[in-house]
Amino acid sequence: MNNTSIFRKTSFAYTIIITFLNAAVNIMILSSPQSSTIQNDIAEKWQTFVNSIPAVVILVTFGPFTLPLILCLCYILKKTSEEKTVKRAVSLPMAMATATFLGWISNIAIMFPTAVLAKNALGLPIRIILTATGLSSFMIGISMFTMTYLILENLNQKYLLPKLFPNGKVSSVKTLFRPTFGVLLAMTFLISSIWPVTSLLSELRTILINSGLTISKGLLFITFVPLLTAAYVTFMLSKKIVIPLKKLTQATEHIKMGDYKTRLNIITNDEMGILADTFNDMTASLEEKEFIRDTFGKVVDPNVRDYLIKNGKSLQGESREVTVLFCDIRNFTAMSEKMMPSEVVSLLNRYFTALGKCISAHRGIINKYIGDAIMAIFGVPMENEKHAQDACLAAIDMREALAQLNEELCTEGKNTLRFGIGMHTGKVFAGTIGATDRMEYTIIGDTVNTASRMESLCKTYSTDILLSEATLSQLSDELKAKGITYVDEASIRGKEDKIKIYTLNAN
Repeated sequence: MNNTSIFRKTSFAYTIIITFLNAAVNIMILSSPQSSTIQNDIAEKWQTFVNSIPAVVILVTFGPFTLPLILCLCYILKKTSEEKTVKRAVSLPMAMATATFLGWISNIAIMFPTAVLAKNALGLPIRIILTATGLSSFMIGISMFTMTYLILENLNQKYLLPKLFPNGKVSSVKTLFRPTFGVLLAMTFLISSIWPVTSLLSELRTILINSGLTISKGLLFITFVPLLTAAYVTFMLSKKIVIPLKKLTQATEHIKMGDYKTRLNIITNDEMGILADTFNDMTASLEEKEFIRDTFGKVVDPNVRDYLIKNGKSLQGESREVTVLFCDIRNFTAMSEKMMPSEVVSLLNRYFTALGKCISAHRGIINKYIGDAIMAIFGVPMENEKHAQDACLAAIDMREALAQLNEELCTEGKNTLRFGIGMHTGKVFAGTIGATDRMEYTIIGDTVNTASRMESLCKTYSTDILLSEATLSQLSDELKAKGITYVDEASIRGKEDKIKIYTLNAN
């Protein structure tokens, strides 16, 4: 069943619910004793006149639930794309609640011409009749609007929206109008306090007038003091809930932007206080996890970190074709013996930072540092068909980066550095390897050993970069044209067959 079918099926069910609800309320109103908000003689003449017009009786009887039914069906059956239909589902409670409100206040439009006819025929006062009937229709409309919206909103959240928005994100759907909690609370106050009190006062006033009496000011004072108190309590209750919710919304936006130091300053021991404390505990946990993630990304390559976090325990390892690059500083042991340990660390950090940027820029990862050597991998953990190409481009950039670093060292009066780089392409096993309580993401296989041996051959052939024929075969013609020279067919320790090796010419 597609989303449009789900929307229409659920919407029809909602329409049946509100139609029966409106019909039941209208039957109760029509069958209840007539209000005495209009003086007895006027009320009797008005009721007799209304009953004498069949069209008015039919509209008043059936309008409050037939008009909403028609409007809801039009909303449901409107042809739109499936994407727009899904979005319209969010506005469904509001649309049907509005249709209900229009159905009830339609009585005002019916009663206005009827009151004009009653004035012309019987001399009845239009203002009194329209005030009484209009206020009653409006308040019933507001009551039914609020009731319908709350019923359908709860049903929507429980049944329809989870099907159409399985991943959430309903708040991102823009709607024309959506009642806030404050607005709903104000409507509740209007229905539960203002309407009953004003209706009772109006009834009392009419009874007193019919009896030749008047309402005392003391009664009015006693009536309006509780109303003002209820209004104040409603306002304070709204602030107590709405303001913390706004703070929570703003705080979550900060969290969404990566600001995990955000905290809610809501000091209370009710549900909002519990929510704030829970939120603060959550942000503290997120801050700690982000620190761990950031630290983890410094211990291993950030790409490996993200890959391990994403795959979690499902990471079992796999056979992949990659290009392995080894880079080692020439005569570093002899050089470091003449330096302070702090100077050695500082120099290595500058060296690794400069060369690491070149590797990362070409989608490679630094798998490990072995003393003053770097082992880099191209082609894992992310798929990369051009791993050999990227490895060679990284080696060229590393050559330039070392030259720039040497210029800085020379200016500082320090010894310059030389390196040797060996690259080889082939099959490896890539995955997490180690003990159950301490593991490392790495690669193993003959390809790794061959790349390491080729780096050592840089000393033999007095060059800074060597690559195997397997790596050369995957390079683009453009890169080959930049200058690749055949060096030799060399013997690699541990391998019976010789392999052809090449060097990248310096620019």
